[in-house]
Amino acid sequence: MTKPSAFNYFFHWIGLSMMTICMLAMSCGNNNNKTVKTRLPDTSKTDGISKIKPNEHISSTKVHQPDTIRNAEATQMNEDAFQKAIISLQDSSLMVYGNIREDYRIFGYEQPDTNSKKLIFFSVFTSDVKGNPYHCPYGAYYSTTDMINSEIKYLSNAGNFIKANFIKDKTVLTPIYILKDWIRFEEKN
Repeated sequence: MTKPSAFNYFFHWIGLSMMTICMLAMSCGNNNNKTVKTRLPDTSKTDGISKIKPNEHISSTKVHQPDTIRNAEATQMNEDAFQKAIISLQDSSLMVYGNIREDYRIFGYEQPDTNSKKLIFFSVFTSDVKGNPYHCPYGAYYSTTDMINSEIKYLSNAGNFIKANFIKDKTVLTPIYILKDWIRFEEKN
């Protein structure tokens, strides 16, 4: 019987290393939605040995990060690249510029409350705009220039929101409320 060469040992070692790396890579996954289950020993004892009943578990606890409008499912936002809507100092127009290099999700609500009905939506993400998935009655857009014969005019502050009118064909349809976090006023020159 011949003795394996150093060449064979080298390739055998490389193969095992690659297999180990692949197994480690596959075992590393997203830990955002793991269910943790633990089996508890039964307090009844038989012959001095604790028994675990096969189907006895403590309640499951889901460990996850909550989705927010800033961290929704597949479209996470980069806080360093947020874009805000701009209110013109000349005519009070509210403008959202479509810029794929900046992140934004701006809702217009029926009341100054984020739990109220969403009336209009501006987002950089196609999954937010295409097909109007939030079912906003006045639509979902990348920018205000995408709105046909429509505009938004600033009226006043309303707590943590601004109040504005949604205008279509020069007719005021409804007031909308937008979080101040997503608004900035045009700078004076």
